[in-house]
Amino acid sequence: MNRLIAVSVAACLMPAVAGAGEVFGTIKGAGGPVGEGAEVSAKCGANSYGPATTDKKGTYRLVINQTGKCTLTVTHDGKSATMDVVSFEDAAQSDVVLAVDAAGKLTAKRG
Repeated sequence: MNRLIAVSVAACLMPAVAGAGEVFGTIKGAGGPVGEGAEVSAKCGANSYGPATTDKKGTYRLVINQTGKCTLTVTHDGKSATMDVVSFEDAAQSDVVLAVDAAGKLTAKRG
């Protein structure tokens, strides 16, 4: 009987673990979507997620197994930029606009 209760409790907890959040969106530059090959990763506290690679439309999907504030890093054409995002239990869209500043540094902001 105790084993049955333990299995039932574990089964109830699994959806919380399996219900990971997802951050998704499109990455654009000055000329529109960045296209295929940009890398997107996230760091949430001590945990890292990704990288995911954009498809030909510049879209990405990244599964993050925790909720809260994260730093999203986008690497495109050999340069990287970061921005803050929030991961929820459900999927959250975070479109990104990349730009190169006067010093040649890649920057990222919400799009």
